[in-house]
Amino acid sequence: MMTMNKKMRELREKMEAKTNEAKAFLSGENKDVDKATAILNEVDDLKKEYDVEKRLFETEQEEAEKAAGDQLKGKKADESTKKFASTVRAMVNKTVTPMSEGVNADGGYTVPEDISTKINQYPVAQFSVEPYITTETVSTNKGARTYEKKASVAPFEEVDEGGAIPVSATPQFERKSYTITDKGGIIPITNDLLQDSDTNLEAYLVGKLREKQIATINSEFFTAMTDTGDDDPATIASLADIKQIVNVTIGSAYDSQIMVNDDGWNWLDCLEDKNGRPLLTPYVGSDNRVGELSIGGSIIKVVRVPNTVWASTATHMPIIIGDTKAAFKRFDRKSLELKISDVAAITGFNAFAQNGALIRALMRDDSKVWDADAFVYGQIAFPSEEEEQTEGQT
Repeated sequence: MMTMNKKMRELREKMEAKTNEAKAFLSGENKDVDKATAILNEVDDLKKEYDVEKRLFETEQEEAEKAAGDQLKGKKADESTKKFASTVRAMVNKTVTPMSEGVNADGGYTVPEDISTKINQYPVAQFSVEPYITTETVSTNKGARTYEKKASVAPFEEVDEGGAIPVSATPQFERKSYTITDKGGIIPITNDLLQDSDTNLEAYLVGKLREKQIATINSEFFTAMTDTGDDDPATIASLADIKQIVNVTIGSAYDSQIMVNDDGWNWLDCLEDKNGRPLLTPYVGSDNRVGELSIGGSIIKVVRVPNTVWASTATHMPIIIGDTKAAFKRFDRKSLELKISDVAAITGFNAFAQNGALIRALMRDDSKVWDADAFVYGQIAFPSEEEEQTEGQT
């Protein structure tokens, strides 16, 4: 058994008692890790003091043994060692753990935490295509609309006196149909959270579901408008290409505008006239998401779509030129329907049995390209590194 003095035994007993106390805070259901940690820190301090006391005790014993052969020298050595040990013990006993907020038990519990339960949101570029398309509210789940086919109108022919009047070409018709489909989602939530939160979670979640409806309409629009089938998108390399599409390909029958994402907006924003003036200018009375592009004697409206909504590819930026209201049509059977139930159940969650609620959102619509002649989908190539360097030198 290791020889110990009284001080070492006291320190040993304290360490064992503190260790058992820390274990008690970590056992059972109501664990307190902070208190256990603070107590173990005290054990570490006691261990340091014990190690110092042990070294002093061993040094005293060694010196006493050496002094046995020379009583006078041993007496001096013993006194010197005792004096040194006494000094060190005094320094150790003066060691104090200062109060600090880093350890809860030493004052951390008294420092308040600034925690806000308000749901803050990072700035996100919002966009809805709804103002730029045609939406028709319907009362049935399917239907059709009748249109006269597009055809050139021939003038009357000259008829001689007494001659037979020729038969004019009769108009031809076609029908375009729609079929309503259901789309929706459910958000499960506990009643405890709804009742205990000081944030109006119900209103917040309803707003998020409305955002999902907008995202659905946006997705349907851009998916349909950029689907060229077996054809390649139109190549847009200059302002002249845009002029050709607006003036000739689409023509004056439609009210053309331009729709681009952030990348395409930047490309248009770099276009200048011969005097160095930008061709893209802010749209009167609007924000920075809408602009005007000067094309010869015409002013064309430009709509900016966030990249997060309509992304570019690795090599090209998308662009839609034309009359999107004539080009795309949405049949809305019912506006976004929201219902909250505390008795419904879905797979994995029973609102009644688990004291919760289910928030259900449902939209019923059909969206499609309605007039393919009203628009052109194109792509603008990103400039190569060599082109960018040349522009920078110029």
